[in-house]
Amino acid sequence: MNLDGLLRDKRIIVLCGAGGVGKTTTAAALGVAAARAGRHVLVLTIDPARRLAEAMGLKENGAEPTTVPPERLYADGPRGTGRLDVWMLEPSVVFERMVRRMSATESAARAILEHRLYRFLSELVAGVQEYAAAEALDTFLAEGHYDLILLDTPPSRHALDFLEAPGRLSRFLDDRVISLFGPDSGRTGRLWQGAQALVGRVLDGIFGGGFAQEMRSFVAAFGGLFAGIRLHADRLREHLSSKDAAFLLVTSPEAAALREAGFFQEALQAKGLPFAGYVLNRSWAREDGLAPAAALKPHASNAADTDAVIGLEHLAGVEDARAKAHRSLLARLAEGLPLGALAIAAPDAGADLEDFRGLVHLGDALTVA
Repeated sequence: MNLDGLLRDKRIIVLCGAGGVGKTTTAAALGVAAARAGRHVLVLTIDPARRLAEAMGLKENGAEPTTVPPERLYADGPRGTGRLDVWMLEPSVVFERMVRRMSATESAARAILEHRLYRFLSELVAGVQEYAAAEALDTFLAEGHYDLILLDTPPSRHALDFLEAPGRLSRFLDDRVISLFGPDSGRTGRLWQGAQALVGRVLDGIFGGGFAQEMRSFVAAFGGLFAGIRLHADRLREHLSSKDAAFLLVTSPEAAALREAGFFQEALQAKGLPFAGYVLNRSWAREDGLAPAAALKPHASNAADTDAVIGLEHLAGVEDARAKAHRSLLARLAEGLPLGALAIAAPDAGADLEDFRGLVHLGDALTVA
């Protein structure tokens, strides 16, 4: 039982989980495995560890995805046809691309991007990373350059907020706000004009004179984008609810991580999203532990050797108990999974995952029975 089928058949795989469980590393390893199997793959990540980023050759704050050199991807064998790109999400780049793509003209885009209020927008709207993830995913899907996109979500209980983030952005300046600040609201009633004047005075009093007029000019420039934002939100939700998508929950044997995994499973099922199963990371479930040390006893020629063998026997017992506990945990995760979902253990590879060969080995462990 492995993840080869998901990597072969899906177009989108979203990885969720608590912080510190190796979720980013798992996303990278699966991307490596899929690319080495011949697919064109993009891994979208939020904030990878420095050594992992270095292992993949990832450029910090890059405006475009970084391609892993073929000589690194295929270092241990003949070069294949697959390709692996990696991009660390940069919200400012994502927002600027969105504005330029949705604006009717370049001058309209500049009117937004050069506006003083534009740089505050990401701070005013909660969940900027989540929105950047949603917008970037939608953009790359629409461009169609990749067979598979793996999204490494933010490490928190709000990771699934990227599904709702476009809607929150459009609600931030919804039709009522546009009508309140827009230069041509179409409403001429005395009560409505009074409301506009009152809001303007309040804002000017809080933020300084002229702020309300700045807000009106910004809304006038930005308001035309909301229909596109809503369309993107609906389109992304359709993609993520389809048979082309899968959500994987990455966890570890730690109690807190397991509680988070349970929360994510319930949230996915409540949203009707395609839950594909669990990856139990940093686990001994696939290990047999140390070989029995009793066979060494006949070779112990003195007291020191005997003490060493006894120590090895104790260590073997500890590791065997840990492996059994993790196998039992993996079995519990597998209980009650929906049809087609799986629970798979990733080996505890430790420091090996700090170089590219470690990612290759982990990818193989997750995709080869």
